[in-house]
Amino acid sequence: MDIQKMIDDYTAWLRKEITTAAFGEYTELTTPYLDRFNDYMQIYVKQNADGTIAITDDGYIIGSLISSGMTIKKGSNRQKMLDRIATNYGISIVGEEITTIASVHNFPQKKHMIVQAMLAIDDLYVISPENVADLFLEDIETYFIANDIFFSKDFSLLGKTGTIYTYDFHLQRTKEKPERFCKGFNKLNISKRDLTLFNWIDTQEKRGESGELIVIYNDDNSVADNVLMGFTNYGIKTVPFSHRQEQNYLQLFTA
Repeated sequence: MDIQKMIDDYTAWLRKEITTAAFGEYTELTTPYLDRFNDYMQIYVKQNADGTIAITDDGYIIGSLISSGMTIKKGSNRQKMLDRIATNYGISIVGEEITTIASVHNFPQKKHMIVQAMLAIDDLYVISPENVADLFLEDIETYFIANDIFFSKDFSLLGKTGTIYTYDFHLQRTKEKPERFCKGFNKLNISKRDLTLFNWIDTQEKRGESGELIVIYNDDNSVADNVLMGFTNYGIKTVPFSHRQEQNYLQLFTA
């Protein structure tokens, strides 16, 4: 498996798929990543007077969550989750706007981080009407605790490209199991798959160590077969959350 070629192919595809359009002092970048409505995500960039570059989603992601009925109150679990995502990805949330400031030199990394943050925040949409108060990552955490699975949260790794990637949960190496990293997705689509694959390949290329990535997804929301097959092709295990107590899935996490 030629990891460097996969990274090169991915970045070439990304460059080809991004389109731009001018809007006054801003340039609109349409990315190939999809939100939960299967619309292409867009970010807006402009150069400030001091030479820095402002990047924003213009309030689209959080605004769409609020329009869909999600409430975000100060001190609530959702607000805490937003703060956690902002910290993990080095971005700011101003009102409904997801934003960050980049330099000319770190613009690619900052652009990548804000898109990751947009996808993570878009994934905060409620799991189901009867479970409206919960967030999916909290459900995973509860599952780990109930099964005596010891973990750390928000584990960051540096990739070969110089970008920092955050994994939702980290399980330490044991005598029987390798080091394991977990990503949780309330609604898993091809955009999140592709970004996750690139991030994982980039971190593995940098670390040169064995380890496993486990993707936990909410199968109450439909997931296309080709999304799951893409993970399988790269040796990444996937766990449908409704089947989490089955022994073949539970043993992935236990020591």
